[in-house]
Amino acid sequence: MTTSPSNQAAAIIDAAGGPENIRAATNCMTRVRIRFVDESKVDVDALKQVPGVMTVVKVGDQYQLVMGGVVDKVRADIAALTAGSAGDRQPGDDGSSDRRAQGNPFSRLIGVFAEIVSPVIPALLASAFVKIIAVVCTEIFGVSESNSTVTILHLIADSLYYFFPAIVGWSAARKFGADIAIGLMIIGLLMNPGLAALFIDGGAPSFLGIELTEVDYWGSVLPAILSMWVLAHLERFLRSVVPAVARSIVVPFVSLLVVAPLALLVLGPLGAWGGRALVDVFQGLYDFSPILAGALIGGTWQVLIIFGMHIVLLAIVTVPNIATFGRDQVIMTHAASLFCQIAAGLAVAARAKDPEIKRTAFTLSITSLLAGNVIEPVMYGVNIKYRRPFYFVLVGGAIGGAITGAAVAGTTAPVAFSLYSIPAYMGAGFGGLVVGTIVGSAVTFALTYFVGFDESLKDSPSGDRAAA
Repeated sequence: MTTSPSNQAAAIIDAAGGPENIRAATNCMTRVRIRFVDESKVDVDALKQVPGVMTVVKVGDQYQLVMGGVVDKVRADIAALTAGSAGDRQPGDDGSSDRRAQGNPFSRLIGVFAEIVSPVIPALLASAFVKIIAVVCTEIFGVSESNSTVTILHLIADSLYYFFPAIVGWSAARKFGADIAIGLMIIGLLMNPGLAALFIDGGAPSFLGIELTEVDYWGSVLPAILSMWVLAHLERFLRSVVPAVARSIVVPFVSLLVVAPLALLVLGPLGAWGGRALVDVFQGLYDFSPILAGALIGGTWQVLIIFGMHIVLLAIVTVPNIATFGRDQVIMTHAASLFCQIAAGLAVAARAKDPEIKRTAFTLSITSLLAGNVIEPVMYGVNIKYRRPFYFVLVGGAIGGAITGAAVAGTTAPVAFSLYSIPAYMGAGFGGLVVGTIVGSAVTFALTYFVGFDESLKDSPSGDRAAA
């Protein structure tokens, strides 16, 4: 019998130690992301036993419940059943979550970035598939690129990239508990064409005698995130010292007057430099050797998915590359590894002697394939469960990524490589991507089938190692 999302939500709340122990709950495509007031009250084993929960991954102070396509309904039901504990209160409202966060600073940072980017994922997918429709119209049906309908489709899709810093800034303001309207004004200042015009013809604009740094903010999200973080902390400080009768005027006025220039003079350039440095690391590796970069990214991408780091790289590297150059050739080298997960699952189905393992592996493999290569079902339900298949996925992903990198393939949209998104990957290097996918998947299938795996792990909890 299928368990309804409301029953799943109730079971999650019970395992979490009650509704009062849930600080905030959000979701991305496949994961419900929860932060708790007191982690000692959480029964992680009980969370893993909730029907529909494939595994539980802890990143910083955030618990990620991998559940597949029902996550939005489960998250909404959690919010309803907790009567505002996780639904009405914005993450970070009380300012205490960062102080109570546990784990190393890097994992906490990744968790924060993932929480900020996750609400933007639906927009990324919507933009990508609108772009795919436009490409299909021109490449398959022969519609002219100058056709106004095609042009408008491109404009709809590209609006995401055009205003991406503002969209991420909105999410960051919600995460940190900052005033969203004031935050968008500050980000709007950074993106205002009038600001860029000040530097035309060698101009050297300044504010209060301090010279401004010329920065292109259109493809960078870190300036927006840093600005929202500072804004939230300043607002909390002001609310603690300004009399209640004057807060509605003084807090937004002073916050804007202080943070906007600070964003121009310090936070914006610092964030843009940091974002550019991260992009340059990957781009530098790719420029040195597309084959080496492809092997490294393709061979580690599935591990990055476990810890949610793939979302961060898509937001900081892939989206800016598409916004600036029209396509991403670097991070997309992971594309073949998605099919390797499915190939490993199919190999388990073909090799297994246990009929239940055969049936489960085949069903989850086809489910992931038809879901647009949302690979969590087969990854957690089969490949990680039996361990060796997951290792072979990494090998196949590295081989496929190396071939993809050698072909200089690219994508025009930040969408998973699947049966439905092929148009986004067409163009230069597409043949190499197909070859890399076939070869990587074949290697993964062969290793899984001929080397085999331990069927006695059938009754072990899926994903325990990933969550450790």
